[in-house]
Amino acid sequence: MFRFANPLFFLFLPPIIFLLYLRWKRQDTTMKLSSFQNLSVGKKGRLRIDKIFLVMKVIALFLLVAGLARPRRGLTKTEITSRGIDIVISLDVSGSMGAVDFKPENRLHVAKEVAENFIKGRKTDRIALVLFARFAYTQCPLTTDHGVVIELLRRATIGMIKDGTAIGLGLAQSCDRLKDSKAKSKVVILLTDGRNNAGEIDPEMATKIAKALGVKVYTIGAGKPGETLMPVKHPFLGTRYVKIKEDLDEELLSEVARETGGKYFRAKDPEGLAFIFETINRMEKSEIKVQKYTNYREFFRPLLFSGLILLIAGVVLSNTRFLKFP
Repeated sequence: MFRFANPLFFLFLPPIIFLLYLRWKRQDTTMKLSSFQNLSVGKKGRLRIDKIFLVMKVIALFLLVAGLARPRRGLTKTEITSRGIDIVISLDVSGSMGAVDFKPENRLHVAKEVAENFIKGRKTDRIALVLFARFAYTQCPLTTDHGVVIELLRRATIGMIKDGTAIGLGLAQSCDRLKDSKAKSKVVILLTDGRNNAGEIDPEMATKIAKALGVKVYTIGAGKPGETLMPVKHPFLGTRYVKIKEDLDEELLSEVARETGGKYFRAKDPEGLAFIFETINRMEKSEIKVQKYTNYREFFRPLLFSGLILLIAGVVLSNTRFLKFP
């Protein structure tokens, strides 16, 4: 970044240039003579030398003014101090997440897309990913490398974990990721479309663990009310669609959120799910302080030194060696 610290000094240039222009024109003024006998040839040489000295003085004055304006080049450094939030996204990958009520895709596909957009918006936070079905696994520990989290999120598929819905185990595993966190806020976003039917830790115990660790839990129930279709692979007939009934335990999810200071949301379509994640994004804001420092490299010294040397040389030469130019 190049700038002048005192640009107002350039206001002196117009009047200086104007006065020097008048001086130049005065030297160009010819004398009206009746003959050329009294005009010495040395006078013409003297006029040319005077103009050279005048140009030297113009350049010297310009360098002096530019030096006084203090040209400088700055290197700006930005220091960002943030108090981020540690967030664990706990995602259900059980078989029912393949239901196609979130048309044109299934529930898991839409949940992954929305979660990915959410992650991209949390630039200063550490994020972890936990997947659960009958069991729960940490797919990615807490990290600020969101590219890794997103890549592992995209790999999440139905069938990678034995089927079932261990909500308590998923929440407990998420809390385990946050037990050593020093963040000012610790959050779990748990998304499921079913009720707890597996796992060694029940949701009530997992909720107590979350409360003890100061973890806030936002729960999301996914799926349209009533019956919906789910694809089932048949060994001979290929993929078939069967009807499944809603089996979402909203009472449990509401209780978990309420006990931990979070909130329960119901997502009935892709737009609703996207709105829920955006709402959570607004509710959980990180504190970011930005400070800018600029180090300048000054260039005025060479300009002032050159201008003074040139000005002194012009004045001295015009009043000594060339004072009596032949």
